[in-house]
Amino acid sequence: MNASDPLRWTRIESLFDRAWPLDPAARSAFLAREAGDPAIHAEVLRLLSAADAAHGSAFLESRATQKNLHLAIGSLVDVWCIDAPLGQGGMGEVYAVSRQGQDFTQRGALKLLTELHSADARRRFADERRVLARLHHPGIAHLLDGGEHRGVPYAVMEFIEGVPLTTAAQGLPLAQRLALFEQVCAAVRHAHRHLIVHRDLKPGNILVTPEGRIKLLDFGIAKSLDTPDGSLSQEVRVSPDYCAPEQLRGEDVTVGTDVYALGAILYELLCGQPLWNLAGVGVVRALQRLNQDEPLPPSRRTTGKAAQLISGDLDAITRKALHHDPEQRYASVTELADDLRAWRELRPVRARSGGWLYRVQRSLQRHRGLFIGSVVLLSALLLGLAGTLWQAGEAAIERDRAQRQAERADAVRHYLMLMFRSAGDQADGRSITAKAVLDHASSRLHQEFIDEPEQYGSIALALAELYLALDDYTGAQPLLERLLDDARLQPLPIGEDERAMAQHDLAQILVRVNDADRAAQLLTQAQTFWQQRAPLFRDELIESRLLQSQIERAQGQPEQALRTLQAALPERIALSGQWHRETGKLINNLGIAHFQLGQFDAAITQFESAQAIWQQLHLARSADALNTLNNWASAEVRRQRLDAALPLFERALQLRRALYPASAALAALLSNYGKTLLQSNRADEALPLLDEAVRLATQYAGHHSVLTVSAQLGLADAQCAGADWRGCTTTLDAAADTIDTAYGDRHVLAAMLMLSRARLAYGQGYPTQASAQLAHARRILLELAGVGAAYLPQVDALQQQWQWQRQQPQATLTRPGASDTTTRAP
Repeated sequence: MNASDPLRWTRIESLFDRAWPLDPAARSAFLAREAGDPAIHAEVLRLLSAADAAHGSAFLESRATQKNLHLAIGSLVDVWCIDAPLGQGGMGEVYAVSRQGQDFTQRGALKLLTELHSADARRRFADERRVLARLHHPGIAHLLDGGEHRGVPYAVMEFIEGVPLTTAAQGLPLAQRLALFEQVCAAVRHAHRHLIVHRDLKPGNILVTPEGRIKLLDFGIAKSLDTPDGSLSQEVRVSPDYCAPEQLRGEDVTVGTDVYALGAILYELLCGQPLWNLAGVGVVRALQRLNQDEPLPPSRRTTGKAAQLISGDLDAITRKALHHDPEQRYASVTELADDLRAWRELRPVRARSGGWLYRVQRSLQRHRGLFIGSVVLLSALLLGLAGTLWQAGEAAIERDRAQRQAERADAVRHYLMLMFRSAGDQADGRSITAKAVLDHASSRLHQEFIDEPEQYGSIALALAELYLALDDYTGAQPLLERLLDDARLQPLPIGEDERAMAQHDLAQILVRVNDADRAAQLLTQAQTFWQQRAPLFRDELIESRLLQSQIERAQGQPEQALRTLQAALPERIALSGQWHRETGKLINNLGIAHFQLGQFDAAITQFESAQAIWQQLHLARSADALNTLNNWASAEVRRQRLDAALPLFERALQLRRALYPASAALAALLSNYGKTLLQSNRADEALPLLDEAVRLATQYAGHHSVLTVSAQLGLADAQCAGADWRGCTTTLDAAADTIDTAYGDRHVLAAMLMLSRARLAYGQGYPTQASAQLAHARRILLELAGVGAAYLPQVDALQQQWQWQRQQPQATLTRPGASDTTTRAP
């Protein structure tokens, strides 16, 4: 009969129930006559022994009724005055006591150990009391005194005012619950170092003080590991829901017994429910459940965000601590605490045997503010590499190509792991940024793979895409330029599919630095390759329409850009569904297309739709969602609804600073928010934001980018509002140099430059010059037709403001400009 066979356990339980009331001699005769199977005979004997050891414990229908208390209030036990009964426990009675000194009163909790009946047990208790007196830890209730009262041993422990651990943990955030648990681990670890095993760890024996400190109780009945006979292990009553299987079977207890109990406590702290709920269950049934049943992971016993936080590492930590086999548990409480610390610090935990992907994920999450701040960099890594593998699988008919893809994916993984480790080693404990890690990897790339061009190409492309995930175009561009230059050499450093992706990525950068014509050429080359293999690259083709629309807008075709996206949307929904991240990105870009045409109501409708997708997918804190918030707020500004725009900007900025490192996207958000504050007559608040926007835009988007010039114009307007004429002039001159070199005098930026120069002239007291510059700006915008029309309201508003000012000479000039930098989903 199998050891886990339910019929076997039914037979064992029946024999146990019939043998338990008998005296030892009668038990032996009964089992010899009835058991039959030697294995069942031995199992019942072992359980009877365990039941005797747990005499009257919670596992059994107690044979003893609650006895009358031995001590009266006001009576003395040595120097201790009995103040009040606190209750009766498995080993005796507990009282609140106090003793008076000349200038102090000391309180304690006295435990009268009425159930230690044998002289040998009392001798062992006295030995252990001396050992416990050496335990000095802030998390352990101290042993204050001990002795015998009328022949009955007693121990006086430190009196603790507090509530049980699980009561204190109710309603606390997960991090605070785990912080309390780590205190428990520290106290238990201290006891183990002194060779003391608690054996009855449970929430009721762990109090939390009003100051939030934990105190372990009842170490007075623990087992001393260095006693040859197992010390008090034969008379300890334990709590079924926190009892290890070997303890229930009456086997020797070790530190693993406490590890199991800690695992059960951790389980309850995570999900709010006990592991087993075995109160009142017979010992045989309890052991049967522990042997046969696998508890649900704690994440499965809760819902929502709590389940997401617990799932994975914390489930694994709990599972390891609760392993049925003590050898498979954590070898020590230190190991358990170390894994919890690793989880808190976003490092890999030993309870999980994750591969490279899991280790990279934890590394990236650990350095949220260093590597990326959230899942953006990880997503870029996963999507880039997973995309490579997916294509390899889909093109299985091209076996050689599939093999190359797999080999390249391996090369990328290993190199990235090497670089993360290397950059961390060189940091010497200092904080390192995501850009620093990628710069380090890029600088060594050519040297590392000079003789392996194929691996070099795949890794260069992966690094470039990670730069793009950081909105760091200046880091990605040289990698892609060199990669495409080298693609003309033999052997090819990348395959045709990778070259198409590199062309797409470089085009994405070029359109942002006003090289739309070259961007269009590169995108056309990539799309041509994908169209030749349309079934395999359907997703890439649809996504490329986003970049195509950006190029069309940059080439002065905003209406065509809108049509391109409108045609792509049903294709995307057919491929991915309505509630999908890629659908949300496309809808966000549709909103931008409407925005650029001055169709602000339609733009806001699209941004609201995109935001609904982010909410539905639980991506409200993602980079894509923050881009949508920025765009939505910018559209509200154009509708002259500053009260609606400012909270959106504030929320987006708060989340982006908290979750993501510096980037071009942050620069765009700062620029738009600063310009909106400027319109709200809050120039002092706007100035530092716009100054930061210029610095970040220059660093991550490039000196000649639209973003940088737009931020410079906003900064100049803020300086003008603060009467910093010199600073304003310097900033405008820098912007003018870029516009003259990169954009020419028939560009929206040229018109915006004239608008800012007009404000400067008017502020300095030159209204005639200001009017001429304002008229110049209007002419440029009118020549730009659809693109320029979106900016004409700014010219009209400024002209109206000046007319009003002339009628109100003492009035303060109000900045009537608008935020104009939307953020696309890349």
